[in-house]
Amino acid sequence: MADPAKQQSPSRRVAIFGGSFDPVHRGHLAMATLARAVAGLEEVLFMPAAVSPFKQGTVATAAQRFEMLGIALADAAMDWAGVSDFELKRPAPSYSWETLRHFRALEPETEWYWILGTDQWEQIDRWAEPERLREGLHFLVFTREGQIVRDRPGWRRTAIPFEHPASSTAIRADFAAHRDWLTEGVAAYCGQERIYGSL
Repeated sequence: MADPAKQQSPSRRVAIFGGSFDPVHRGHLAMATLARAVAGLEEVLFMPAAVSPFKQGTVATAAQRFEMLGIALADAAMDWAGVSDFELKRPAPSYSWETLRHFRALEPETEWYWILGTDQWEQIDRWAEPERLREGLHFLVFTREGQIVRDRPGWRRTAIPFEHPASSTAIRADFAAHRDWLTEGVAAYCGQERIYGSL
């Protein structure tokens, strides 16, 4: 029999933050921190993708990207955030609706959020099984430079203005010039693993 006190307690709020994280940088950490504050989240779960349906591979391996996320969260003392290897262990490509189904089954009482950018929000109807996403998620849509977040009837979303210069693309292109965008531990790990031409 269910515990009545547990049934009356407010739902836990958890956001899934998916991406390549190739590599994870201070901008990603700032996004998670802001999302937590805006939505009153108990946890942000970083979800490195095996291969995004919209991208071609990664430079760092799945194991390296997973390790870098753990290092970054420890460096930043973000004990309210975690890393999941759920998508890394599944056959690629990664589909968000399958991730949602998995975690809703694990925690049916949890209120699930999804962190993404305006560009992804604009093409959300191209994602696999968009109706499942609409029904099961509240989207935290990060905007830049006054971007307008389109209303989608029946979808729950919160727009969050955000500016940060860090870019994984720029880090991969010129590691030395953008080293400061990484936490110290992640920068050191890249050197040890010889990722992104970091020597």
